[in-house]
Amino acid sequence: MRGFVLVDGGFEAVVEPEEARILASLAAQLSALLGEAADDESLSGSDPAVARLLPDAYRDDEEAAAEWRRLSRRALAERKGSFASRFAAALADASAASESTRIRLDEAGALDWVRAIGDLRLVLAERMEVGDDREGMRDLYDWLAWMQDDLVRVLDLAEERRA
Repeated sequence: MRGFVLVDGGFEAVVEPEEARILASLAAQLSALLGEAADDESLSGSDPAVARLLPDAYRDDEEAAAEWRRLSRRALAERKGSFASRFAAALADASAASESTRIRLDEAGALDWVRAIGDLRLVLAERMEVGDDREGMRDLYDWLAWMQDDLVRVLDLAEERRA
């Protein structure tokens, strides 16, 4: 993947097919995990990655935390799942391509990517116990960090140009 650049009306990057397939697969896995978490509150207790994605809003007040989970947990999981789904959808053409593909995002799409990548990084950090380099997961984590940072950079650049 080549870094994002500011283009008229949005942001653009060039993605290789294999990169797009990896990212789309990760996004689909994240979306599935969030879908399960929306339906099963007990996953926060048994899966530390879910606990990182959907933390209790009140750590020192179990009654308030339970009320928050009852009222807000499903909506938060669904919203995060929609970010992951839009991330995957933006990669669909590039995943099926046989050569490099330009991905173009508007500001809302770029923000969805930043959010989905952040959630992917949370899951990876929990799964690999940050610092562990199991099966190249550290490289994947670093790649996602670079991609997220690059998107934030161009979002900031766009904001500066509007000011």
